[in-house]
Amino acid sequence: MTRSDNTEVVAQLFDRLHGEFGRLAPQIIQVIAEMVGRTRVTFPGLDDLYRSERNKRIRNEFIGTNYEELAIKYRLRVRQVRRIIRSG
Repeated sequence: MTRSDNTEVVAQLFDRLHGEFGRLAPQIIQVIAEMVGRTRVTFPGLDDLYRSERNKRIRNEFIGTNYEELAIKYRLRVRQVRRIIRSG
C-alpha cells in the first residue's frame, strides 16, 4: 500500500467513524494513532476475532468434565472443544 493509499484509507476510516460516533471520531483516531502510529497493521478478520473470544469463553466455562455440554452450547464437536481447552 502506498503512502497516498494509506492516507485515503485513514480519511475513509475517519469519515466512517465520524458517521457512526460523531464527535468522538477524532479521539478514536488519536488513540489508534498513538497505539499503532508509523506501524504497518493488519487487522484480523471478524471471524478470527469472534473465534478467539468464543475460545476464551469456552476455557473460562470449562470445569474439568463438561466437554459435551460446551460442544452443544457452542455448536462444536467434542473433539474441537478438547482441542480448544488444550491450546489454552
